[in-house]
Amino acid sequence: RMVLRMVGESAVPPQMDIISAFGDTHNEADLIDKIPPVTLTQHFIECYEAFIFREFDKARDCAEKFISLQSLTMDSGSAMFARIFYFGLVSFWIGRETKDKKKKWIARGAESKVLIEKLAVLASTWNFQNKTLLLQAEEQFCARNFEAAEKLYDDAILSSKKHKFVNEEALANELAGHFYLDTGRMDKSLRYFSQAEEKYREWGAVAKANFCEWLTMDI
Repeated sequence: RMVLRMVGESAVPPQMDIISAFGDTHNEADLIDKIPPVTLTQHFIECYEAFIFREFDKARDCAEKFISLQSLTMDSGSAMFARIFYFGLVSFWIGRETKDKKKKWIARGAESKVLIEKLAVLASTWNFQNKTLLLQAEEQFCARNFEAAEKLYDDAILSSKKHKFVNEEALANELAGHFYLDTGRMDKSLRYFSQAEEKYREWGAVAKANFCEWLTMDI
């Protein structure tokens, strides 16, 4: 469903009946409600979708639900890494938008950043350097260290390009655009949103590219 929305398809695919190893048939919606790992995945996907399309209230609500279930489930592999990365970005966004006085959301973002930093050093620079830089940029944005944030956004864009993550190159440009927009530098934000649009189109995310195009027209 998320993929269809990204490419601009409005049709919602039908829910599937899933047959277990014991021959039992389960409705997709029932599994989402009853099995914690499936529920966690559903909350993450909804949180990711809301983050990508800048639906703040939905992103915050889904992030809260995600946190409430996270301790009940075990996860590993690439899905876990994606969750850490995007949950960090969502946390920094919520922290800024809610004027997070207790800094609980910013602390959650920082925790994700530290985990990704470790992966960049211990596991794969190729896969995690750009993600580390983008999380660091968002952290510096939250701390109002704007000069440091500017460099880190550019470094994240360059690292994404070098390591051929077109989607994350688009995302880094977009978040840099929001950074410059929120700090009152409209001309710079326009340039980064335009680059984000170009990269989202290259990736095939037509609806997201159109969203960035709309941002440039609204500045």
